[in-house]
Amino acid sequence: MCEVECCSDCGSTNILDDTETGDIVCMNCGLVLGNVEFTIPSDRITKNIPNHPIVYTRAAIGTKISSNQLAELKLAINIHHLISQLDLPSSMDQLAISYMCKLRSATQQKRNSRKIRFTRVEIIVASIWVTVKCLNYPLSADEYVKKLVPTFKIQNLLKLEQRANYFIKNQNRLPNIALVTAHITKIVARLEHNHLLDSVYANKVCSYAIQIIHTNPGVITNRRANLVAASAILAADGLLTKRLRLLPLAKISNAGAGNVSAIAEACKRYAPPLPRDCAAIQFSYYLQKELDLC
Repeated sequence: MCEVECCSDCGSTNILDDTETGDIVCMNCGLVLGNVEFTIPSDRITKNIPNHPIVYTRAAIGTKISSNQLAELKLAINIHHLISQLDLPSSMDQLAISYMCKLRSATQQKRNSRKIRFTRVEIIVASIWVTVKCLNYPLSADEYVKKLVPTFKIQNLLKLEQRANYFIKNQNRLPNIALVTAHITKIVARLEHNHLLDSVYANKVCSYAIQIIHTNPGVITNRRANLVAASAILAADGLLTKRLRLLPLAKISNAGAGNVSAIAEACKRYAPPLPRDCAAIQFSYYLQKELDLC
């Protein structure tokens, strides 16, 4: 790739040299300086949501990308750098940039006869924060604000999140098996503490519920972790010995009984085979029930 020190149009040295796409763009005026394939000018800019931290399309050498596309590019680079500075996973780039595109388009939309506007700082901060919440990353609002203080100052992060969620609330939550597994362990521990399950059976239910989640991770999408965890526990118990009652489980897990029951049925339908070590528990439990009836 050729190296360009300054823009031939405006003389700026703020040049972006991307090794992935092969594009060299002036960040000041938007002029494409070289090393890209020629395309028809009318087709060189698209409206697609980006799948790369650098938000622009390949353009013909000597043409300029639009001011809107250049502003989007600068925001994407800021988000990419901020995620790196905060030591967040680089996998957050794509989702955060897609949220940024939605928030930018919201500034041109009207709601209740007035425009909803986001500043540049608000778009950057809100896009990353909503991504953190969507991926269930272990970062609290206070910790996030403290990390932002050297660069950005946010007065009310939760209010900003509410405004942003109005435009990106339809995005699907991505599966997080580790978080659901943690909720399963916590709920089973509470059931054991409340004497609803004995320790041996609690361990079996916990391990089997985790197996159910691992074999069917799609049930996590778009659902709260505690709801999915409670459903997996109910499904595991139902396939083992049916010792749990729905209402106490829903209360302990802080989930709706109807939703837990419905998702549990879906979990049962695609549950893996029972572990071999559960056969003895089933046999002893049902044998004891028969003896009690006699």
